[in-house]
Amino acid sequence: MNYKKIIVATCMILLTLSNLFFTACSKKNKLTDAEISAVQDGTSAEGTSQETQSLAEQAHTFGAAGMRMTSNCNLLSACVHIYSDSSHSFGTSDTLTIDFGSTPCICNDGRYRQGKVLVAYTGRYHSANAAIDIHFVNYSVGISPTDMFAIDNASFKHILNNGLSTNNYFSWTINSTFIIHKSNNGGTISYTENKVRTQIAGDPLHFDWTDKFEISGTASGTAANGTSFTAATAAGKNLIRDMSCRKHFTQGELDITPSGKSIITIDFGSGKCDNSATITRNGVTRTITLR
Repeated sequence: MNYKKIIVATCMILLTLSNLFFTACSKKNKLTDAEISAVQDGTSAEGTSQETQSLAEQAHTFGAAGMRMTSNCNLLSACVHIYSDSSHSFGTSDTLTIDFGSTPCICNDGRYRQGKVLVAYTGRYHSANAAIDIHFVNYSVGISPTDMFAIDNASFKHILNNGLSTNNYFSWTINSTFIIHKSNNGGTISYTENKVRTQIAGDPLHFDWTDKFEISGTASGTAANGTSFTAATAAGKNLIRDMSCRKHFTQGELDITPSGKSIITIDFGSGKCDNSATITRNGVTRTITLR
């Protein structure tokens, strides 16, 4: 018996099996373009949701007293008008209209907006048990006049003030449904969320650029390429929204699971204000640019 040939053959078989194993693992862990696109759509929807709440806070803080008089709000840029609008009725709520006009209006965060955001209050934003409902009328937002997401008029955001948390700041329960039409026939994103937003720094009674918020909870949706997904803030690593950074989350991790696939973790960093994040699956990491 030629033991040398047997040993060589055995080694070749093991090497082949090893290559097959690592190739299979590599394919399993690979972040496909479709998945990366779905992750970017999910983070865009998440950011859009948080952004509309910030707009409501700013309008409430810097708009006219009693939410009933016309006023320019220079914080949001001079082309924005904030006023009470009786043509939009939401029961007994006071309705505040944030009107960006019918053409793209550049705001102080560098984004372009047009259309209206309607904010209905049953009480002050910073008061226990107040309910705030946000609706949209032909509202769009984007990085340039030719690259803007259109928020479907059927989209909405419901916010309930839970009262003071243990750190003597308010927290809010958030339930939202967004239908987002991407520019240039790029498809439609659907997104539903259930979150809790807790203030952790800043002015406890008014909107201020020193404010920081911690966001936790779950979401689900469908990306523009048809990929469905679920999402949840990572345990112990809730998202941080620092209002001095006007566009994106500065910390925290979000676990996104495309249908039938393993978890992809988005890491927004350790506090730096920038437009990049990393996405990781089973040790394979890519850097993405946030819109």
